[in-house]
Amino acid sequence: MSKRFRPHYIEYQEAFDRFVEERKEINKALENGTIGQAFQNLLNKAAKNDAVAMDVLAYYYKSGITNFLKEDYKKYLYWQLLACAKGNCFAIDKMQFLFNASYDAIVEDERFDEIAYKNDLTDENYMNVIGKAIAKVMVKKYQINAEDLANSQNESHPFQNEYLAEFRKDLDSSFEDIIEKLN
Repeated sequence: MSKRFRPHYIEYQEAFDRFVEERKEINKALENGTIGQAFQNLLNKAAKNDAVAMDVLAYYYKSGITNFLKEDYKKYLYWQLLACAKGNCFAIDKMQFLFNASYDAIVEDERFDEIAYKNDLTDENYMNVIGKAIAKVMVKKYQINAEDLANSQNESHPFQNEYLAEFRKDLDSSFEDIIEKLN
């Protein structure tokens, strides 16, 4: 019988501290005129599956960078989902506003006791374990690849309520896939 190992997570405080440091580097590059190279370095880290770099990119794509990066809400969401799928607990925490209905539905599902047992869920870890599973399913559904996303053109997709409505619909339609992922 093969032994299951708990998936890797980047704990909240570590992810937060690294997020702050990466943002300081980008802000310093903005001040000294080297933003192009600094941002490319961040993209390269994310393309190599650095979950903190993914979270930082999500932050910047959410609102853009004046005279450098266009606001792209779709890329924000994709980078944030990738960071969550890689176990970045800080990123998972920030996605609760989108994941909450799914958390509730999973906890209320008749299969929850089995899911809790199989995943060693506790009051302290269930948001991260379930959040990571949600993100993994959505990454697969949207076929998001870090390297492809890092190399994609920067387009302007400012926030629209339709993006959130579409995501919620896709998330709701993925409920059984999320349950399966947790089982």
